[in-house]
Amino acid sequence: MIVLASSSASRAMILREYGVEFIQVSLDYDEEFDTNLPPAKYAMSIVNNKAKQFFDKFKNQYERVLFADSSVAACGKILGKATDEAHARYMLELQSGNLTSVYTAMKFISSNISIDMLSIASYKFAKFNSSHLDEYIASGLWKDKAGAMMIEGFNKIYIEQESGNKPTAMGLDIINLKAFL
Repeated sequence: MIVLASSSASRAMILREYGVEFIQVSLDYDEEFDTNLPPAKYAMSIVNNKAKQFFDKFKNQYERVLFADSSVAACGKILGKATDEAHARYMLELQSGNLTSVYTAMKFISSNISIDMLSIASYKFAKFNSSHLDEYIASGLWKDKAGAMMIEGFNKIYIEQESGNKPTAMGLDIINLKAFL
């Protein structure tokens, strides 16, 4: 049994699909960080900050805790979570017709081990159809998604090339994580 220290529905779904027993403990994390860092360092900084905030609040109340965070990079910019529809559109337009990478950082802490992992999934997208983009923005499905990206939904039909695995792009590299559980 592990503790998923995240409110992410996608991460919970991935753990369930791969048969990992867990409980989910949510915390309203401060995810603001210096977006001028390289994407890999940015992602690891966020996940380390989440772990610190979690243990500051819960001390040693939980054992076997998993932290994760994903950020999207396109056109040399780190894309966090969109604040509104205009911000989501901006992020998605950066991805349209371009190479986009998802950096998923994970930290697993138990009484006898601490593991840091960073996984990357990259996609070359075709140019997004503007009416389809409008529908996606209006749907609100982009909310709480790094880069407003939904690789299992909107972005999926535009993939021209890919490297990495889909769970990484959805927020949790379960394939590498399972090796340590």
